[in-house]
Amino acid sequence: MVEEIIKNARLSSNGRKMLTSEQKACIVESWETSGLSCPEFCRRYGLIASQLYKWRTDAKIGAVMGIKNDGDLHSKTELEMLRRENEELKKALGESTLDIKIQCRLVNMTL
Repeated sequence: MVEEIIKNARLSSNGRKMLTSEQKACIVESWETSGLSCPEFCRRYGLIASQLYKWRTDAKIGAVMGIKNDGDLHSKTELEMLRRENEELKKALGESTLDIKIQCRLVNMTL
């Protein structure tokens, strides 16, 4: 399973593999259940130990904070991006609602 995740990972413009927080959490879970040491697991799958430790920390922080969406862990960056998008959508909805109210008043004034 880990091999498939790494093999099918998207590549950035500079050739680095880009994994989602869900994929990272899956790799961390595989490591923890494998019984292998971090260096051995990393050698086997071509990972860097410091990455794996960071992913484990991020997964634990996400789990402790309850930041889950249908069981998927999300990184702080993803959550911040979603919060910004949510705020933008709220503003757009407010502006649209105001436009509708103004148009209704104008229609009522001409009747």
